[in-house]
Amino acid sequence: MSDKNNCFKEAVCIEVQRVFDSCSDRDCIYELPVTLTEDSPEITDEMNIVRTRCVEVEATCISVDSVPFKSGYYSVDITYRFKITAEAFSKTFCQPQSGTILCGTALWNKRVILYGGEGNSKVFTSEDDFITPLPIEPCDGSFCGSVSNSGMPKATVHVVDPVALDAKFICVPCGNKCICPPPPPPPPPPGGPGHGPGCCPPCDHKQFDRILAVSLGLFSIIQLSRPVSLIVPAYDYCIPCKDCSGQVASSEAPCDVFDRIDFPTEQFFPQPSGVNPYCCSCGNDNSGSDSNGCGCSDG
Repeated sequence: MSDKNNCFKEAVCIEVQRVFDSCSDRDCIYELPVTLTEDSPEITDEMNIVRTRCVEVEATCISVDSVPFKSGYYSVDITYRFKITAEAFSKTFCQPQSGTILCGTALWNKRVILYGGEGNSKVFTSEDDFITPLPIEPCDGSFCGSVSNSGMPKATVHVVDPVALDAKFICVPCGNKCICPPPPPPPPPPGGPGHGPGCCPPCDHKQFDRILAVSLGLFSIIQLSRPVSLIVPAYDYCIPCKDCSGQVASSEAPCDVFDRIDFPTEQFFPQPSGVNPYCCSCGNDNSGSDSNGCGCSDG
């Protein structure tokens, strides 16, 4: 770093997105109802065990609104859409068989309040497209004093694919598959048939529908930022030091490229953490010590 300090040339002004406030959170989403896709098989009463195969965040919808009576603070409303793939089994689960693949989506909302600063300026650039005619405001003064979204900060959500914690079939009132499920039924009497994790009894089709519900663990980071101009020290232009001639040429023979790849021994023989079993000769030394420093010991 000292060499770079000696190469300091000038202070330059750059425009960046400055993060005014952020928060990280871990959410446990309990029994989130899943809406099956049109091409997914329907849930039947024979399915009594279900497990989640994969879950991913397919899309998010983010909106930012100012908080009344709290200047500079904004509420960030986030709607997550999860893509869920599950596998359902019948009572003969222990027999060798493949389950029924169920595909669906689920929605979940979250709101946080963060500080985003104050700003009412409008930004116009030469990259804006003005070919499309803009709507003409009525000449009645209604636009005066109206709230413009141009002064809102930018909300950014960083999220990883959720952790699948549980999956089960639950019963909800007919025609209301998106409402909260009713309380779970009481446990069966002693000696009667029970229902293990991921199971539920058949529903009364006259009153309830049987749907899939999943419990997820979600990690996220939410930020509010605004474009600002900052002065930073400049050293020099970024000139790549890597020579492109060292890369694989398109005219090179494929077998020559393959011959330079090391044999993937670790893919065939996974090594235990911190110990290399091939450098030890335990039992050959009567002293019981490990002369090779491989972590082996007598006994």
